[in-house]
Amino acid sequence: MRHLTLALLIFSALLISCELYPQDEYEEFYVVENYLTALDELSNLYLSTTAPANIEYSFEDFAVRNASVQVNLLSEGVGSSIEDEFPYEMNDPGVYSPLVAHRALPNRTYQLTIYNIPGDIEASIVAYTTVPDTFSTVSQVQDTVIYQSENQIEIDITPSKNSERQSYFVFTTISQNPSIENLTPLYADFFEEEEGDIKEFAKTSSGIVNEANFEQTPNGTIRLKYPWLAVAFFEDNKIVANIIDDNIYDYLRSQSVQLGGSTLSPGEIPNALYRIEGGIGVFGSLAADTIQTYIKRPE
Repeated sequence: MRHLTLALLIFSALLISCELYPQDEYEEFYVVENYLTALDELSNLYLSTTAPANIEYSFEDFAVRNASVQVNLLSEGVGSSIEDEFPYEMNDPGVYSPLVAHRALPNRTYQLTIYNIPGDIEASIVAYTTVPDTFSTVSQVQDTVIYQSENQIEIDITPSKNSERQSYFVFTTISQNPSIENLTPLYADFFEEEEGDIKEFAKTSSGIVNEANFEQTPNGTIRLKYPWLAVAFFEDNKIVANIIDDNIYDYLRSQSVQLGGSTLSPGEIPNALYRIEGGIGVFGSLAADTIQTYIKRPE
């Protein structure tokens, strides 16, 4: 996930709102984007502000500089004491990097705090995320699969422990050789209709898939039949399985409604869910595992 993608989605939602309700006055919000991946090093945090609908958006122009940013590991859940602190520093406008090496721990809760924002010293931003439990793909995926054959890609996944709810998955297919010649027929037709960079199709997402939609195998694993619709290119592809936390889940499902993914009329569309005090965006976490396969053209 890239900070630019989230920023543009938020800007698009604000733009739609302004076009539908021109009487509303523009209100500036701080925009946060940061993701913790279980057992991976802490990643960069992106901090900016929203832009009025009549101004061309670029992250650099609206980046928030020289704020104090810190991620804390809590001893238990939200409201518990701080077990460890990880300060961040700005290395590019609006881009903050951790000063201390730390791998995000699964099933642990982290707190984000942002304060001392120049020009808005009383502002503060607080958010929490509980990192999902790790999992792994245990089935042997075929090295080569013929596109749209009966031998559909099947992935067996060990369950991720969560006593409060089922797991929510997002699957991402990443082409290792994105080119016009390698586009599958569906995406080739779409690309001919739309002008754009072929690399924009290199990464396709399934959207949110609930654990209940999967087949439960006798040995306790979860089996997914990977849809051909998620494959945009022939040849080498990586398939990344992500289990997402509540923050990413709420943002993705509400953001799809904001950008027209429902039958609600404009006046009935609810606000996007951000789970951030003092700003909007995502402070979320996930667990991930990757497999690789070769998608062969049908003979």
